[in-house]
Amino acid sequence: MTAITEPPAAALDHAITTALRRIPPLWPLGHFVAVNPFAGLSGLPFTGACALLQRTVGTVPLLPPAGYLALYEEGAITDAHLDTVADDPGSAAALVGALRRHVGAATGAPIPTVADLLDRESPHAHWSVFIAEEISKWCAVALDDNQTIWRFPWRDAGLYAGWRSAALVDGNPEAFGLAGFRAFVAELPGDADAAIAHCLQRLGRHEADPTDFLHRQLASVAGWAGYAQYLRREAQMRGGDHSALRDLLAIRLAYDAALHDAHARDEVFARDWPRATKGVADETLIGVLARWQLAYELGHQQELARALCAQPSHRPAARPEFQAVFCIDVRSEVLRRHLEAAAPGAQTLGFGGFFGFPISHRAADTDVPTARCPVLLVPPISTVEAAGAGEVAAARARRARSGAWKAFQNSAVSCFSFVETAGLAFAGVLGRNRDAGSCGCAGPAPEWAAPAADATAAQAAVACGALDSMGLTRNFARLVLFCGHGSQSANNPYASALDCGACGGHAGDVNARLAAATLNDPGVRACLADRGLLVPDDTWFLAGLHNTATDEITLFDVSSVPASHAADLAALRRVIEAAGAAAARERAAALGLATLPATRLPRSLRARAADPSEVRPEWGLANNAALVAAPRSRTAALHLHGRVFLHDYDAASDRDLSVLTLILSAPVVVASWINLQYYASRVDPRHYGSGNKTLHNVAGGIGVVEGNGGDLRTGLPLQSLHDGRAFLHEPRRLSVFVEAAPDALATVLAAQPAVRELFDHGWIHLFALVGDRCLRYRADGWSPVS
Repeated sequence: MTAITEPPAAALDHAITTALRRIPPLWPLGHFVAVNPFAGLSGLPFTGACALLQRTVGTVPLLPPAGYLALYEEGAITDAHLDTVADDPGSAAALVGALRRHVGAATGAPIPTVADLLDRESPHAHWSVFIAEEISKWCAVALDDNQTIWRFPWRDAGLYAGWRSAALVDGNPEAFGLAGFRAFVAELPGDADAAIAHCLQRLGRHEADPTDFLHRQLASVAGWAGYAQYLRREAQMRGGDHSALRDLLAIRLAYDAALHDAHARDEVFARDWPRATKGVADETLIGVLARWQLAYELGHQQELARALCAQPSHRPAARPEFQAVFCIDVRSEVLRRHLEAAAPGAQTLGFGGFFGFPISHRAADTDVPTARCPVLLVPPISTVEAAGAGEVAAARARRARSGAWKAFQNSAVSCFSFVETAGLAFAGVLGRNRDAGSCGCAGPAPEWAAPAADATAAQAAVACGALDSMGLTRNFARLVLFCGHGSQSANNPYASALDCGACGGHAGDVNARLAAATLNDPGVRACLADRGLLVPDDTWFLAGLHNTATDEITLFDVSSVPASHAADLAALRRVIEAAGAAAARERAAALGLATLPATRLPRSLRARAADPSEVRPEWGLANNAALVAAPRSRTAALHLHGRVFLHDYDAASDRDLSVLTLILSAPVVVASWINLQYYASRVDPRHYGSGNKTLHNVAGGIGVVEGNGGDLRTGLPLQSLHDGRAFLHEPRRLSVFVEAAPDALATVLAAQPAVRELFDHGWIHLFALVGDRCLRYRADGWSPVS
């Protein structure tokens, strides 16, 4: 039996630090981005992490045996796939037999909290739910993001200190049956670390490993723990720290310790708690399920590998009709394919949708800048919206009116009655209520903020780095389009999840416009030439935005396009209109609009985007399965069904492997976060999803709760994965295909251990495309894909 009673200070600090590190961050709704829900566990092999999660979260991120059997019976998993992943050739029958024997079996049991144990001992107890609701109510007001009108009096004291002050006068726990709660809180130390040690001492001896026990405590309030981790991560990336996550651990332990004290004389509890399980994980069954998951992924990997190997690898020799750079987002694959069909002489490229301009942007109607870059970065560039005094005043007035209406909706006295109060007038507001981001709107252009004396040189350095990284350094077309993307939906707390992850959960228009304006600047062009990057005088850069809900493309700042390029612009408009219409028709079937006449489809898509009752304005990145980093010729002839992230990469131009390093350490990591969030939300919606969208209520302006209370929900709503009849998303871990020599990939991975462990430990898969061969990476070497 391992004692968790007053461990040495160093051991306790290590246990706390390790437990905190296991918690994945949860971004707030205002700039929600997909996150790997296993981010703190990538140092463990996938199957080992599954066993740990069974003990601490209470589940494994794998389908149940019946789920894999269904895939086997429908042919998605074959005996050949099973033989390939088995230890011994010809073991498919053994794996099938093992799975059938385990249908309905549990993969184990988690470490119980005191609340869990009391709930188990009494069918009428609901302590786990009660504690989650209590913690949620205090976190919502203490960490409120300007949603509520009432200000928490102890907000500035820190989460633990504020909670302790509030709990001293809160009679709710005692009314629910937790006798002596306020007296217990009064005895707690004022410091969170001291409170953690105090509570562990009160809890006494327990079989669980201290780190796992603390992890289990946080996992019982995983949503708020995730948001606290987000606050901590953001502070640490900027050289500071944030105490919210450690404070939350102290708060959660306090409720368990108070329950322990209140039930210490209960004969059954006094007998059961010291013997409470350390958590059980059936590692044999977990290993079987993990092999079935590999077999399920193998079929798609083999199919894609064969298709990629059959394609040529080359760059266009002739000057393209025009060039269009899109985000690597899987939704761009559909549009790029149709654009190339409409203009065979054009060239499209894939790159992160921030276009190499990592900015912190301040809009005209706010004093608070937002990061428009991948969340792996701290934006080094500041930009502002180029608006005059009148435009700024008008924008702030619109925000104030919107804020007043939101405040009325969210206020304590009107949140359940504002529709009745507003009466029929509210119907008109609902009809106009939309969050279109920048889709279809051409507001003031962004400008570099506070330019320094050498601003042009600094801007040129950013521009040069961007062009180098996207492989756009020669053979420029007359028109080069940077096409960002954003979505449009109404009454949707998760609206930002449909925007560009590379832009930090915002639309990509600001980055695209800044990139185009910078590259059109004559001074920047001159600096680029000094660096050896020659952009032809007749090349003009243009910005656009792909509305992924309607597949319409808006072009920005077209009035500045030179008259000499009028015909080029007109041709581009015709092509993007045709491509958008074709992409919309392709997506229509998944939205249930396949039978709609083509002439009515655009209007229907716009109506869906503006409909406050629409739970599926679009499918986002559902069914993503792979990332390909290669010349476009490897994928141009393939119909990839909007399932593949496409990043252009030319190994021959990357002598120092700097671009390959960038791709593996940034786009691949971001894509893995997206993929694993969809994967986890699909295999275990209860623990890793956010539930039913129609039951969501926003808490603190930060996240959603399902129904009237409880913990913040994490992950994706059910409607982002399920069409009402069946799951649309197929849960496969990301397969990364790179056209590069295995030695080059190995060199980069050796220098990037955090990335290498994603592949070594089976969180995602890596393949090298070498001519007409495809090789699979494993920690012990490379092997051909059959």
